[in-house]
Parts: sequence; structure tokens; C-alpha cells
Amino acid sequence: MTSDSRLLELKDSMPADDWALIDMCWRNRFDPKGFMYEAFPWGEEGALETERPRSWQVGIAEIIRDHLTDPATRFEPCLISVASGHGIGKSACIAMIVNWAMSTMEDTRVVITANTEGQIRTKTSPEVAKWMKLSETKHWFSSTATNIRSVHPDHQVNWRADFTPWSAHNTDAFQGLHNKKKRILVVFDEASSINDPVWEVVEGALTDAETEIIWLCFGNPTRNSGRFRE
Repeated sequence: MTSDSRLLELKDSMPADDWALIDMCWRNRFDPKGFMYEAFPWGEEGALETERPRSWQVGIAEIIRDHLTDPATRFEPCLISVASGHGIGKSACIAMIVNWAMSTMEDTRVVITANTEGQIRTKTSPEVAKWMKLSETKHWFSSTATNIRSVHPDHQVNWRADFTPWSAHNTDAFQGLHNKKKRILVVFDEASSINDPVWEVVEGALTDAETEIIWLCFGNPTRNSGRFRE
């Protein structure tokens, strides 16, 4: 079986009230742009009352959609790097892509790292958790400071996102990224400060056949050398 989402097969084990939501996720399984607009309460009273997705965020979502809907590229790694400053909605973009990836394919594996443990624990992780709670699929997942997991009793181990501090001397956490015939999402936040050995281990791990593989790298273009600049 290929990595076409089997989310619809979970319908019978999920509340009937969620069936329309499952259909929405199935419809947008290759389209993070469509998911962005349907899964979040844009324009409604609350945190997003005066907000809409920013044009550059939509552009990232369109790149992923076009990659996944093309049979020639769907099972090739989708590699996206974004030179980003502060206050442009980078963390929100990361969070929306994570929420789309996890909501639209069962047993999706996500690994998120940043330039420092402080960055990932105090900024990246809380921001992703905040947007997960804004999503229509918020009740499908539970969040902690170190991970987000499916609440489905049969999928709590493999359907998850991990916030993983990187270390040039201990890259083991990035070697177990295999998720054959399903979906892998890797996110590097503040990527310009992540050392080359981590990049090399991730590249070596992202080789599963018939697997949707997306690697997003965001960072300030402050260095004139290194893998992020390349």
C-alpha cells in the first residue's frame, strides 16, 4: 500500500461528530494551503479575528502542494529553505505546516529542532502548541513541552511530533526518521546555527521509498558559509 492517507479508515473508530472533519483533512491531504484556510478560525472572534495567512506562508504551502500532487516528485524529498527575520510569522508558518502534516495523514512523523535548546523549548514548542490548540483538529492531539502525540489509542507511539535539541556530538535522535510509505516532516528553526553533522545525518535518513518527505529550514541569513546558506 502506498502512502495515500488511510485517515478515512479511522472513521469507524472516531466520533461521528468528527467525520466531516476527517473528510476535510482527506480532501486537503496534499494541500496545506487548503488546510490552512479550512482548519483555522480566520476572521472569527478570538485570536484570529483580524488575521489571515500571509502571502509568503501561502507560498510555502503552494510549493508543498505542487510537490505532492506531481507524481514525478511526490516521493522525492521536498526541500525548502527560507531566509527569515523576526516578526514575519515564521513560527506560525511552522505550526500550521506541522498541524496540516499530522492532521491529514495518520502516523506522520515530525522532528523539529532549533539552534539552541532554549529556542526550541521556550519559543518554537509553545508556538506550535498554541496553533495546534487553534486548529479544528486540536482534540486529536495532546501536547507537552517535548512532543505532540495522537490521542488515538492505536496510534500514540507512531503518530507524533518531537521537539529535539540538536548536538553535533550526538546525532542519534535524527537517525530514526524512517517512516516508510507514510510521511516525514523535518523542521530546522534558526537553521543557520545548526552544525553540518546534523544536516548530514538528516540527509542520510531521508531515503525511504514511497514516502512523502518534507524538510523545512528557516533562519536569519547571518552567515556567509554553512549548509543553510548552501
